[in-house]
Amino acid sequence: MTGANYWHSLGTKGGHVEIVDYDPIWPRVFAYEAEAILEACRTWITAVHHIGSTSVPGLAAKPVLDIVPVAATPVMCAGSITGMTGLGYHYKGENGIPGRFYFDKIVDGRTVVHAHMFPSDHPEVRNHLRLRDYLKTHPDAARDYEALKRKLASKHRGDRQAYTEAKAVFIDGI
Repeated sequence: MTGANYWHSLGTKGGHVEIVDYDPIWPRVFAYEAEAILEACRTWITAVHHIGSTSVPGLAAKPVLDIVPVAATPVMCAGSITGMTGLGYHYKGENGIPGRFYFDKIVDGRTVVHAHMFPSDHPEVRNHLRLRDYLKTHPDAARDYEALKRKLASKHRGDRQAYTEAKAVFIDGI
């Protein structure tokens, strides 16, 4: 699989919020991208996790992969910045979450990946994985979450921050 073959299934332009039906290619795109990150950052990154709605089979999602590269320490995270930018990622600093190394990847003018890098002991790693695993094993909650996301995307189409904040109550409840 090459980048040209799969990026077409992902991405939004202009930062607007859009929810699309689940695409079964998303796990393959993640696997390809995780392998590339591990190869480029092998000295620093110990794991790459697929999180967010694109990681839950059957769940509608923003067509943007959310991934969590994990390193042993913050110093190791910092060491991986060059490898990530070499893969086309743009480093955005903490971007509002202390201890996070945040990247996005834009292909053909569309944001296709959000990479939330953390040291392995950061609580956000566990939180992201717990939410993903809960939604995978609780289909009723996944359906409720999808309905909420569709409603919020319609209401906050032009404001990604408001959309994210509005989902927080549901996520915190899980």
